[in-house]
Amino acid sequence: MTKKLNRFEDWVPAKDGAALLSTKAGRFVNPEYLTKLAKSKKQPVRTQSLGYHKLYNREDLEQITIGKKKRGVL
Repeated sequence: MTKKLNRFEDWVPAKDGAALLSTKAGRFVNPEYLTKLAKSKKQPVRTQSLGYHKLYNREDLEQITIGKKKRGVL
């Protein structure tokens, strides 16, 4: 059984991950949203620590689907 290599290119910082999701969703996605995704149980995103920074798995971010924003009724 071969082990998949853990390449540095497979991991992106929050800012680049948010830009990837923004282009995919067609609207602005805040980089802080990635931390919520990483903690969620429905669509988890793998993370890796790099000092004080967190890196997010590019493959997981490409598989995520973001729905429309729900607007509250005033």
